[in-house]
Amino acid sequence: MAFLQCIFIIALQAAICSQNTMQANLLPYSDSKLLDSTTNSESEIPLRARDRLDRIKWENIAFMGFQVWFLFMAVDATVYQNTAAILVLAVLNCLCAILGALEIVDGVRWLKLLRQTEYSTIHLAIAEKIEIALAVVILAFAIVMCYLSYEMSKQFGWNIYKKIGADVRIQSKFLKPYTRHKNLIVPMICVEMYRIFQFFALSIKVDIFTEFLVSFFYLIQFALNDGKSNWDTWVQLVVTVLLLPMLYFARTAGSTESLGRMITFITFQAIVIVHFALILNQSIRPNNNWYIWIAFIVVGIAIALITIGLSTMTMRNFGQGLKPYVQRGEKDKKKHNDLELSKTNTNETWKIDDN
Repeated sequence: MAFLQCIFIIALQAAICSQNTMQANLLPYSDSKLLDSTTNSESEIPLRARDRLDRIKWENIAFMGFQVWFLFMAVDATVYQNTAAILVLAVLNCLCAILGALEIVDGVRWLKLLRQTEYSTIHLAIAEKIEIALAVVILAFAIVMCYLSYEMSKQFGWNIYKKIGADVRIQSKFLKPYTRHKNLIVPMICVEMYRIFQFFALSIKVDIFTEFLVSFFYLIQFALNDGKSNWDTWVQLVVTVLLLPMLYFARTAGSTESLGRMITFITFQAIVIVHFALILNQSIRPNNNWYIWIAFIVVGIAIALITIGLSTMTMRNFGQGLKPYVQRGEKDKKKHNDLELSKTNTNETWKIDDN
């Protein structure tokens, strides 16, 4: 279903992007000084519409990037049976469905304004019809994906229940790193610590969209349209280039329990918030605010703050026995997983009393 959603929505967004681009090419171009003015005369409508349509084009591309990211995240969450990831994806999908529906409102606004001028609006009118179809498709997929996410979260819970049983002491109680019972060694890792690390790893994956993709698409359109090399542009460029390496850096810092690297990542996230504040300032213009990108930035700042909080909580759990269970790709990972799911590594098996 995630694959079908990706195909359908990317196709519709690409069509809308094409129509908006062709409509923008019919309109005159103006410099940023005029666009930053507080006046709103009728003669400036085509100029402001051209600027807005150029921005909407990058919104369309960002939504397409979200669909690709969503597809890979859905596969990852399913393979690793991550209930939290499934539910977070459902929420983000609904959020993007709402933002996608706002494209209709924005398109109708500029269509009405341009019809008061001498310029043709044929491409914008076609884009409006496609946007209505897109809103219906997004709503349908959002409802289906929410239902599937709920059902899959229950299935994941049942899979874990079948493996570890109904003993609440095993499910939620923290004893010691290893507790001996006859010849059976059962690792009892703190569920709360492991959940915190899972949410930390999930926040890093979410940051790929809310931080990297949003920053990348904004930097491209800002560099192309503005063409200036101010200090804030260089800050945005450096932060965007470092985002993906730093997210991977954070994952390894958590799995290896490196205090110094985790502090470095938390500091970098604070710089990312400053970076978002610069983008937010550039997205606000008199009579022509970039509403959808403002929403993206607000969500990005919120996720960055959550990432900082989870990073701090994860760092506080360093040295408490969690390290062997958060290694991905290690040779002994399967053995640890089998142990923590209460599977014996001896010839003695569990005996069940039928009475």
